[in-house]
Amino acid sequence: MVVAAALLTLAATVPLLLRHDAGTPQATVRLPVVSIPPPAVAVAPAPSAARHPLRAVARARKPSPSPPPTSGAPPVLLGPAGAAALPQLLTSYCRATVGRLTLAVSTAGGWACGRVARDPVPIDMDAMCRWRYGANAWAELRDDTDATGWRCYRDGP
Repeated sequence: MVVAAALLTLAATVPLLLRHDAGTPQATVRLPVVSIPPPAVAVAPAPSAARHPLRAVARARKPSPSPPPTSGAPPVLLGPAGAAALPQLLTSYCRATVGRLTLAVSTAGGWACGRVARDPVPIDMDAMCRWRYGANAWAELRDDTDATGWRCYRDGP
């Protein structure tokens, strides 16, 4: 019983001791005051040293990596069949190349493989087409205003 009373008394006084404010410490030495005069002439950085801010660039249509067909035949559509099938195809690509816990997400900069608690990985649409349809496949965005407008082609016939 005596031990319990001592513990209760100690428990009640420790928080009071910890709250005690010793006051604001005072500096014993005065700090010097420093003033720096402005430069006499403003000097512009050299053009090679100038830095430009980075900004995202939306992917635009790009030409086929293979040479144009000699027969003049139009390219052959390989897929996907429509806008609804593209996210599923891209998710399959993400899971095969980035990791099984990824999903394809449409961002302002284009499609990316979204990962939990990590930065998204941009999708190279040409690489995705080659992964799905073979080495001669390439990607093209038919409508710049529609992110689901990507299709995979190969040179015809």
